Amino acid sequence: MHDYQAMIDQLRESLNVDFIGLAMPSDLILQTDIHWRHVSGETNERYKKIELKKGKGVAGIVIKTGRDWIELDIESSSLNAHLFDFPIIRFEKLTSFIAVPLWKYNKVAAVLLIGNRSKRPFTLTMHEQLKKSLEQGLGTFYCKDVINSVET
Repeated sequence: MHDYQAMIDQLRESLNVDFIGLAMPSDLILQTDIHWRHVSGETNERYKKIELKKGKGVAGIVIKTGRDWIELDIESSSLNAHLFDFPIIRFEKLTSFIAVPLWKYNKVAAVLLIGNRSKRPFTLTMHEQLKKSLEQGLGTFYCKDVINSVET
């Protein structure tokens, strides 16, 4: 069994970010009932009550699209007007975030979200650092679809 909590605690320290969350669906095939299963740097326990569907919230959208989502400054983005639809951002008062899909077999099986609360907006360099940290995967997850991806 993998200790995801220890992994994200260590990743939060090494990346020097305020928050990291790992969201997973309760059913990998149907991808329903997505919950934030492991978090590090949380300010409260409200994340435990968040239940998302595929296509809803940060985790649901990343699971649906299978693509990274980068918001370098939430306050100046269109997302700011719709924070009610993104409870993890609201509850943790994040000002910037990067969310990446984590793959198992050929499906998005989890979402890793890193975020800052302070006025320390991320740069694209942080995205590169995160991808480099995940090159070997995270537990049983990979940072890309290893079955359908073509090496170039």
